Amino acid sequence: MVDIKELFEYNWHCRRMFLESFGKLPWNEVVVDRGASFGSMRNIFLHSMAAEHDWLRHLARGKMGEWSDFDPDRDFKDIAAIRKYVEKVKADDRAYLRKLGPADLSKPFPLRAREGTDGVLKVEDILMHVVEEEIHHRGELLCLMWQIDVEPPYNDYIDYIIEKKKK
Repeated sequence: MVDIKELFEYNWHCRRMFLESFGKLPWNEVVVDRGASFGSMRNIFLHSMAAEHDWLRHLARGKMGEWSDFDPDRDFKDIAAIRKYVEKVKADDRAYLRKLGPADLSKPFPLRAREGTDGVLKVEDILMHVVEEEIHHRGELLCLMWQIDVEPPYNDYIDYIIEKKKK
């Protein structure tokens, strides 16, 4: 059985690798609008983090709440600002996941999407959505880096698990 908490650890591991790669690029390469889902590599990266953070905050409250609202150009002018946000998101989300027990995964969660769709999903369904969204946008970042002839960081799940077992 897949451990959802391990999938989040893997995502954070990959996120750290991307952040390191962004730090080696000229800032204008990170922030230029490339016509992707959220424009720039920075904005895609921030969107993934905010989505994770928002969903886990909603789950911790047991109901939908407000979504993150920030201006990337104003609030994230450099890698240092993004690093600070990464650490906050990881700390907050780890705190929620530490409290999450196996029985909590099957608890119902009332869903109210921004488009007005209502329904109820299991907590585990929401967590899998968050993992899937991160993977989706990570693939997008890989492609954007290839388009500018930059070798992106890549660490598949098998490599991640093997490396972890060696430690």
